[in-house]
Formats: sequence, C-alpha cells, structure tokens
Amino acid sequence: MNFFSPTARANALKPEIKKLVWEPWKQWWEDESIRERHINSIVRSCSNLLNFIWRHWGNQEDVFNDIEKALLFAIKAHARQSPRKTGEPYVSHPISVATNCAEHGIDREGIISALLHDVIEDTEYSEEEIIRTFGTDVGEIVNGLSKVKSHDKHLMDKDKVQTFFKIMGASGQDNLIRTVLIKLLDRLDNMKTVEVFRVEKRQRYARETIYIYSSLATILGMREIATELTTKSMKPFFTNDYARVAAKSTERQNRYIADRNEIQDLLKNIIGERVNVKFHPLYPTMADFLDPLTKSLKFDGIPLKLRVRVPTIPDMYVVLGMIHGANAIQDSPQNSGHLHVIPDSWKDYVVSPLANGYKALTTQIFFKNHPWLLEIVSMETEGTIDWGILSDFKNPELRKFYFKSLNAFLNNIIDIENMRYSDLQNEAANAISDIQVRCRNNLFMRIPVGSTVLDVAYILDGDLGLYCKGANLNGREVDRLHKLRHGDNVEIITQTEPVISEKFLTVMKSRNAIDNYRKTVRLYYIGKAYELGKGVCLRFLEVNQMNELDIFDESGEPSILSIDEIIDIGLGKITASEVFESHGIYIPYQGLFKKVVKKLPRKIDSFHDLMYQYPDCCNIVPLVDENAVMQHMKSTDDLNHLGLIQVHSSSCPVLTEDLPQIPVEWDLEFPPRVILEVYVNDTIGLVGKITSLIGKYHLNITALKADSTPVKNDWVKIFITLHLREGEQAEIDHKRFTTCIRTLKKIKEVRSISLARE
Repeated sequence: MNFFSPTARANALKPEIKKLVWEPWKQWWEDESIRERHINSIVRSCSNLLNFIWRHWGNQEDVFNDIEKALLFAIKAHARQSPRKTGEPYVSHPISVATNCAEHGIDREGIISALLHDVIEDTEYSEEEIIRTFGTDVGEIVNGLSKVKSHDKHLMDKDKVQTFFKIMGASGQDNLIRTVLIKLLDRLDNMKTVEVFRVEKRQRYARETIYIYSSLATILGMREIATELTTKSMKPFFTNDYARVAAKSTERQNRYIADRNEIQDLLKNIIGERVNVKFHPLYPTMADFLDPLTKSLKFDGIPLKLRVRVPTIPDMYVVLGMIHGANAIQDSPQNSGHLHVIPDSWKDYVVSPLANGYKALTTQIFFKNHPWLLEIVSMETEGTIDWGILSDFKNPELRKFYFKSLNAFLNNIIDIENMRYSDLQNEAANAISDIQVRCRNNLFMRIPVGSTVLDVAYILDGDLGLYCKGANLNGREVDRLHKLRHGDNVEIITQTEPVISEKFLTVMKSRNAIDNYRKTVRLYYIGKAYELGKGVCLRFLEVNQMNELDIFDESGEPSILSIDEIIDIGLGKITASEVFESHGIYIPYQGLFKKVVKKLPRKIDSFHDLMYQYPDCCNIVPLVDENAVMQHMKSTDDLNHLGLIQVHSSSCPVLTEDLPQIPVEWDLEFPPRVILEVYVNDTIGLVGKITSLIGKYHLNITALKADSTPVKNDWVKIFITLHLREGEQAEIDHKRFTTCIRTLKKIKEVRSISLARE
C-alpha cells in the first residue's frame, strides 16, 4: 500500500475544495486573491488535522478516506454561510475543533462529528442525510450538538436547558463521551474569539463557560482544558475586577518564580537520592482566583502549587513520609529559611480518588509566611490528573469510568422539568465538588459535596434511610444530618422508629437519595394508611356486631373491599359506612349509628404517629385538647401525592364539608419525660413568665433551652423538659399538665405548642 503524507493528502484535496467554495465565496470576497488565500489557509488546516490523525491512528486508509469525505461535506455545507466575525470562512471553525479532537486522540467517529457539528444547526442538511452518509453514531452526535431553538423568545431560557440535556442525551457510553468532548473543544475554540461579540453576549457566554463547560471539563478530569476555559472567561465575566485579578496574578507569578527554586532545593535535601524526584511548576493562573462553588473572586489564602513527580505510586507515600518526618521542616513558619508542614493537612486521593479520577497525595507547607500546596504524583497518575479522559481516549476502561462520572452528575440534578438555566448552571458548578465515601463491605460511593449521613442511608436502601439515626463515622458517632467529607468511612446506625421530615428534602443533596426518600415515604404512608383503614373497618364491624368474615377472609386479607378503598378509609378520605354501603352490605340504621356512623371516633395511640399532622392554626396538643377532629387534606407538596390526616379543633374554619370530619379519641399515656416545643413571639421576660406558670402547677422542669434563632414566621423556639411522676401520683401530674398547657396556650405570645421526640 502506498503511503501519502498528511500534507500530500491535504494538497490533493485542494482542487476539490476550490471547486466547492469558489463561487459561493464570491459574495463575500470578490477579490480572487483573498479567496485563494482563504483556500490555502483551509488546506494548511486540513494538513494539520490529517497529521494528528496519522500520529494517533497510523496510516489507516479507511480512517483517512472517511475523514476526508467529512471534510469535503463540511466545506460544501458551510460554503454559503457568512464568514465568522473574525473574518475567516465559517468552515475554519469546525476544522479547528476537529483538529483539537484529533490532537487528543479522539477516534474517527468523534473527528467526523466535530467536522459536522454545526451542519444541522446552520445549514439545510438534516440528521437523516448525515446518518445516510456517515452512520447512526455520527448522526446522533451531530444532532445532540445542535441547539434547540424556539420562535418564542419567552422560551429562550427553557431552550437552553433543553439544549444542554440534548448534549447529554446520547444513547451509548462512547457517543455521550464524544458529544461532550466535542462541545467542550467547540466552546474552547469559540472563547478564543469571544472579544468579537457584543458586551452582553460576551458576559453571558463567559458565565456559561465558567459555570457549565469548565465544570464539565473538570468532571471529565480535563484540568488543563477546564483551567483554559475559565481563564479565557475571566475578562468578559469580571469586566470591572479583571485589572485587579490580572495584577494579583502577576504578583503571585513573581512570588512563585522567586521562591520555587529555594523550595525545590530544600525538598531535594530532605529526599536526597532515595527516590528519583522531579519537580514540575504549576504556574498560578487567573482561574485560581475563582471559587469553584460560588464562582466569586477570592484573593487571600490561595496557596501556590508545586508538583513533586516520582516513578511509582509506592514512591509517592515514601516521599510524603520524608517530607513530614524531616527535622528541618519542624521549625516555625516565621523562620523564613525553612519549610513548615501544616499538621494534618495531607490528603490521600490515591486510596480515595475524586469523582473525576484525581489521584495524588497533597500536603500544605508554609515558606516565608506564604502557603504552598505540594502535589505528589507518579508517572502513572500524572496524565490522568491533567487530561482525564483525553489522557488515553482509546482506553475502554477510562471511557467507562468517565461515563459513570457524567451519569453521576446527571443523576444528581433534581426537577429537570421546571429547571431554569441559572439553576442548571449552579448544579453544574456544584457537581465538580463531588466527594467519595466508604460504606459497608468496602463499597465506595460518590455523592455531591454537602451530602449528609442521611443521603448515604437513602442511597443504600430506603428502609435504612427511614430508620436512620446517624452513623459511626471514622470511629465516632454522629447524627443523621452530619455533613460528610471526602474519604469518610460511614457505617449507618438505625433506630426502632421511622423519621420523616419535610426539611430532609432541602438538606439532602443527592438526587438518588431524594428520589428514594420520596418513594420510601410514599410506601410508608400507604402501608400505614392500609393498617389504619383495616383497623377502622374491624372496629366498625365490632361495634355493629357484624361478622368479620363478611369483609375479610380467614387470612385477614380483604375479600370484598379493594386495597385502595381500605387505604382511603385509613386516610380519612371516606368513612367505612360509605364504603360498605357502596358494596350493598347491610348497615344497621337503629340506635347509636343511625346515619351518624361517619362519627365513629378514630383512636390515636401515639404522640408521634407520622400519619397525623397538627397544624399551627389550631395548636392541638395530644391528650390535652378534647374537642378535636381529623380530616384528610390534599397534599400541598409533592412528597407523597397522598396528603395526610390533619388534626384540628372542631370549630376550625380550615375544615371542609367535602370530606368526613372524624372525631378524635386519645388512647395514649404521657411518658415520665415530656419535652415541650413552644414557639413564641419573643419578648423580654417571656421565658420567666412561662416557667413561673409551669411552677404554679407544681410541675418539675428538668431542662430548659431557648433557641434565639428565628424559625417559621419569625417565631423563636423554647424547649422545656418536664418530669411527670408515675404510680399513684401519675393521675395528679397528668391533670396538672393538661390544665397547665391549656393555660399556657392562652398567653398571647405563645404561637404553637407541640410534643417533641426524645
């Protein structure tokens, strides 16, 4: 087989290129010499592209033929498109993006898709034509890279959200990776010429690049690309602060150059010849001044970085031990001639890599009163640290790893349907701080930064989350809402009673955890409603002296009523008598239950039954308030789509005539310790007023805590723990307690009283 050099192949394409563009370009450049110059420029770009392909894929004739075919297709498709604002033919942009793909070893389908990435969006060619010519993979990628455009300007924000999820919507692992990579390199090429846009577009483009595309590059481990994207966006994004950032960057660069060699010499003296060490400067860039989460500028406390490169991973730990164990670096940081290691600052990202594949040992030092971050890497890990997926695109395991990273990011995005573009940008920015924790059976789990023990519990198992009390975290016990850090060892601790709270939806960060929480809570309420409904039916049959087997079979399962009907009875949506009548079952109409069967009381036998809610409008306290009724209320949120049973005063205006109002029968006893949760409008002397009132009724206060942090409606919370006597004295204390609560509720500053859990 004859070999033609990339340059020779590109030159051989020149006549065909000229034929495709000569006439269409005439409307833009009448001067033939200008057209000729642009054609020569495109030929040189093609030569550069083909050279990278040859370097990574060798002299594979079929690869070259397919890419040359795509080159000519792209040139023809964009021939009539107006030039870029920078003055060159539009097709120079897709060729530049494809060249960048080829330089980093992306495969044939990726390079062809890069050449055609604007064809569907900007020309008359359709996805079907691309599929017929280049195959389904290329067609799917190019379609994914085409923007969603509505004619209605009011839908512009939604279009941007849909465009993003279209990019992330490829059906297979490799196509998703290719699509995202092309989009990132496309944005990188566009940012080189961002200055040609109007001010508003520059700022919008820069914000989008920093928040979304730099974050995506970070998720894929492409630190070099992420830094370049951020750096190119700093000037248009921080127009007013850019001069200050640039000056600060220059100042840090000068300090870096001044101190780096001294630090290297000190480290060489510590390590000696025991390990082959090389130093690599990580020069500070303006991107270092950008907070990864808030995207605000930070100017203080940013460490300079120096990379220590060793041959193998074991050598990394040896060098770390030498640095931490050297006597020369134990001197005070004020001693300008020595290094000082910051105690407990070292982090192991080899055993617990970050979600983007970052594998290094890091430790912080002080030198001349300035912080430095030493990054210890091996030859094996260095490429992945800087380039991520681009370090070895041909490696299927690496592609699989980063495919999982992208999916983890997507799975943590909540409420896609109602998402605004600003929300999406914040989600993308947050995703770069994903952490990894170790769970049972050495299971490693990636979760968003800020995740709690409860996130982990619900990701592992819904019931584990429902009964989660806390966790054994690195050998110490913490509560369920404790925030986790990268590398934590988490062992979930459970309790006997379930815990459900609306605030969990705002506290938890993992989308998987939140989804599992919703499903688990829904199943829990359905199960509880079924048991309650069944209990109401059995009680109704008992009161009316009816045979249980008329409704339930020998195993206790319903034989006539449906499960949904029993659940509705349990929720209080309908009464047992109404359901029985609908099935033609005889209901006695004499005596007590003549058309008042709806008033059969519902027993509440637990202070903290999660099926029942006590709204603030009535301030019902269990066992204290006798004139209470319950009613099913439609859910005001999307927690379970069932709605729960609320307990109100019988005269409450919130109650509706559309649903049954069921009398409440308290069937419970106070425990020896009762914790009151009193919500008040805070005024001077109020706590004393409340405690004096409790003392008046001879109740024993064992603990008192006032939380000055405003809660709902700017109320302040007071916790009062009371001791109630048992045995012969129990009845006396219970009467005192109920009388005290009734009096306490009459204090005008007291807004609500509830019984807290232990």
